[in-house]
Amino acid sequence: MWRKGGFIVCIAIVLLLNSLSTAGGEGKILSKIFYADARTWPSQPELLQHLSRGKFYIPVQDDGLVAVIDPEKPGYIVKLIKVNAAQPHHPWVAPGMRYVYINHQSEGKGDHNVMTVIDSFTDEVVAEIKTDFDDPFHCSFSPIKDLLLCGDLNPKGGYVYYIDPVRHRYMFKVKTTGTVARDVIQTHDGKFAFIGHQGTGNVDVLDISLRKIVKTLNCDRCARMKMTPDGKYLFASSPPRDFTAIIDVEKQEIVKVIQMPKGSGPGNINFANKGKVAMIGLGRSGQLGLVDVERLELWKILDSGAGTNTAYANPAESSIAIATNDATDDWYTIVDAARGEVVERIEAGGKGTHNVHWSADGRFAVGSDRLGDTVTIFRWDARARKVRKVASVQVGFGTNGVQWVPYFCGVPFLTQQNVKRVKNAPAVNSKGDCSQ
Repeated sequence: MWRKGGFIVCIAIVLLLNSLSTAGGEGKILSKIFYADARTWPSQPELLQHLSRGKFYIPVQDDGLVAVIDPEKPGYIVKLIKVNAAQPHHPWVAPGMRYVYINHQSEGKGDHNVMTVIDSFTDEVVAEIKTDFDDPFHCSFSPIKDLLLCGDLNPKGGYVYYIDPVRHRYMFKVKTTGTVARDVIQTHDGKFAFIGHQGTGNVDVLDISLRKIVKTLNCDRCARMKMTPDGKYLFASSPPRDFTAIIDVEKQEIVKVIQMPKGSGPGNINFANKGKVAMIGLGRSGQLGLVDVERLELWKILDSGAGTNTAYANPAESSIAIATNDATDDWYTIVDAARGEVVERIEAGGKGTHNVHWSADGRFAVGSDRLGDTVTIFRWDARARKVRKVASVQVGFGTNGVQWVPYFCGVPFLTQQNVKRVKNAPAVNSKGDCSQ
C-alpha cells in the first residue's frame, strides 16, 4: 500500500514540476524539450542525441504538400501529407517534439490566414489555425511557457501574433511600428521579443506579458535576426543597407555596426563552432560572411554560391556547416567555420538550395531544393570528417523549410523528466502508444 501511495506522490511531484515550468516564471525553463529553428532558445539536441531514429518534415510549397523523409527508410519517403491551405512554407516543431506547425506564404496564390498543425505520431493534420493575419512567417517559441510568437508578410500588416501551441489556437496580436514584421526573437528569460521589419521600419522591442512595444532601435529594415547562443547579443542584418547590427540584449541598445561589402545584401544568420562564429549570408554577392563573435569583427568572406542564404551547423560537430545558395546554383557548400574555409561543393537535386536541418545526433541532414522537385539527404561521416550525399529524393516542386523530429512513443511529449526512458520507435496511434 505504501508503495502504491509513494508512486502516486512521485507522479504528483512530476506533474507539479511540469505545471510550474509550463506556467513560466523568471528563471524557469519549460520542461518540454526544444529542438526548433535557430530563432528559438533553448535548442537542446544534446538531450535528443540518443534518439537516433527520426524523420524530417519539408513543406512542398507549390504542390501543397508536406513531405516526411526518413533517411534510414528504404525509399526514404514516409508520407506526402496533403494540406488544405496554399503554399506551405516553413515548419516549426513545438516544445515536446510532438506537433509540427506549418506556416503558409501564400504570395497571392490562395489562403493566407492559416497555420496547419501536424501530429508527428500519425502524420495527420490535426488543426488549422485560422486568424485575421496575413502570411504568418518567422516564428519563435517562448522558453518559459507554451507560447508561439509569429510575424507576418503582409505589407499592410506589421503585427506580432500570439498562438497557443497546445490548444492550437490564435489568441491575440500586437501592432508594431513597421510593416512586414519578419523575424521575432525572444530573450532567454522569456520577457521580451525583438521584431525586425522587412517592409518599412526598425527593430521593435516587445514586452511579451504587457503585449506592448516598449522601445524601437534605429536599425532600418533589419528583418533578419538571430541571437547568440549565450543570449548576450542579437545580430540583425539590413540587406538594403549592407550592414549587420549588434544589439546588446540586456541594454536593448545597438553597440556596434559591422559594415559588409557594398551591394552584398547581408541576410540570414546562424552560428557555428559552439557560438564563436556567426555565418551571415551575403545574398547579392554570392558569399558567406564569417564574424568573430568574441571580437564582433568580420573575419572572413567565403565564396559560396548565388543568393547565399546562410549556413547550418552540425550539432555534433559544430565547426562543420552546410551553406545554401538560394538562387540558380544547384549545389550546397560545405564550410569549416573554425578554419574559415570552404571544404567542398555537393551537387543538389535542383536549384535554389534553401534550408537545411540536422538530426539531433548530427548523423543526417536534409536540404530543400526550392527551385526543383527534390530534397537532398546528407550523412556526416565522423571518421572521415566528411559530409556525404546520400540521395536526392523527388517529392514535389518548391521544397522550402526543414525540421527534424525524433521517433518516440509511450509519452505524449518529450520532457527533461522522461526523455531518457522513452522508446525510440514510431507511435502506433494518436495516443502515442508503442507497438509492444
